[in-house]
Amino acid sequence: MMNINYTQSNINFKKGSIIFGSAGPGSTSLISLKLKYVLKKADVVIFDALVNKKILKFCKTNVKLVYAGKLKEKKSCTQEEINQWLVNYAKSNKRVLRLKGGDISFFSRGNQEIECLKENGLNFKIFSGITSSQTSINDTVSSFFNSSGICNLITGHRRISSDNKNNIDYKFLKECNGRLIIYMGISQIKNISQNLIEIGMKKNERVTLITNSSLNSQKIYKTTLINCHKFILENNIKSPAIIVIK
Repeated sequence: MMNINYTQSNINFKKGSIIFGSAGPGSTSLISLKLKYVLKKADVVIFDALVNKKILKFCKTNVKLVYAGKLKEKKSCTQEEINQWLVNYAKSNKRVLRLKGGDISFFSRGNQEIECLKENGLNFKIFSGITSSQTSINDTVSSFFNSSGICNLITGHRRISSDNKNNIDYKFLKECNGRLIIYMGISQIKNISQNLIEIGMKKNERVTLITNSSLNSQKIYKTTLINCHKFILENNIKSPAIIVIK
């Protein structure tokens, strides 16, 4: 069996530096070995609302945990505050772990924090992880791609809800005929489905909803495009969820 042993020398998690870590879709078994090592070494962990709190059990006993939840209905802090925490802790010679759910590369808004660190001349690294749609797709359909061989990963947050429809090219999404995988779209599903139907997508197009991906509490729901908003309300479906269309 392969023996992988990460150490301070090959991770190089120095004091005064920041690592952006991806906590995966939720299950503690789906974090990377690199992240597990970093959790044990971090002096400060600034974590998002979608991070499974059980992952924090890998932290050392004297770690400082800072909650940075920004769920739509329950915001504990502003983005500016998070940026300042990162800067202040790093400049205080702490090893800082910025922990985000899923893969930090997918719709995490980490770029705002990265730009702030660059402006302040601070060293940082990015550790990738498993994005929530990976485990969701495995449990619902055979692959990311449908018969067209095309897959579109979309954020349902902010841009897709904007009154300016040019932000999302719905016509393109319909014409490319690919599978649509929507992150953070539960609160905007009425707008999403209406726009897709308006540009000609079938009203009875299949929609799959996956909540709490990879956890024991995961649930999978099936509905149609025309009925999905009503279905979500009737079944009291809440975030975090992945929406798969087609």
